Amino acid sequence: MELTDTHTHTHLSGHGIGTVEEVVEAAIAKGLTTVALTEHLPLPTDIDRNGTFAMFPHEVPIYLQQVRDAQEKYPHIEIICGVEIDWREGAESFILDQIGTGPLGPGALGPYELLLGSVHMFTEADGSFWEFDYPPSIDGWTTRSEEGVWARYLELWTDAVNSAVPYTVMTHPDLPKKLGFKPKFDTREYYAAMAETAAKKGVLVEVNTSGAYKPVGEMYPAPALLKAFCDAGVGCTVASDAHAPHEVGRDIDKAHAAMAAAGYKYITVPTRSGDRRLIPIEL
Repeated sequence: MELTDTHTHTHLSGHGIGTVEEVVEAAIAKGLTTVALTEHLPLPTDIDRNGTFAMFPHEVPIYLQQVRDAQEKYPHIEIICGVEIDWREGAESFILDQIGTGPLGPGALGPYELLLGSVHMFTEADGSFWEFDYPPSIDGWTTRSEEGVWARYLELWTDAVNSAVPYTVMTHPDLPKKLGFKPKFDTREYYAAMAETAAKKGVLVEVNTSGAYKPVGEMYPAPALLKAFCDAGVGCTVASDAHAPHEVGRDIDKAHAAMAAAGYKYITVPTRSGDRRLIPIEL
């Protein structure tokens, strides 16, 4: 069946490797019909002074132009110019300012064709930030209850979806499990709330295969959460979250199988025009 990947990164992320063109060429080599470049939107300097987590502001026009160049050079594959946006408490104005203008002209999504939404960090009482999925920050889990972390994550995730930021897809929906902290409590209310919120706002979610290569050893989202999204009528796309060219398209067939097991009949694929198209799942 047709293969797509709507979440990839390059060296511009500060924690990946490979160029835009190398990512596109890897997608072509693997027979993909759609690939989205979704580099991390710049963060405030007090969070990411060294460019570890996202692009520097001066790299944004470089990134945008490289994607546009690839779109012209490889017209036989749909190359989507996207960005992954890290939601934080009180970040709405900062994010809207970041996406509202661009060297290639503003639009409904700023200069981008696809907006991925994610939550990676909590704002602490003293104004500092805790990146709950970042291995060097794992000690922060010892001072918090696991259920407390998940409750805070759910609050922020819901705030992100309900915000004025026009997210297209909410990525790796159960990211707190990344370092191995699968919830040990009854998650049904949490999952139902996430599914209801996504359905009301009309955002997509993704099956993200990268979780299988993290300490948790499981794709995002967990089967029960994916089923909750399906039951609520939330559209779902598939993604590798590649941070190197060789990871592009990785295990997409397993993502299709996970969707089918949850009850999905179709993959929903964002397009450059802002529309969505459906691909029947054929295993």
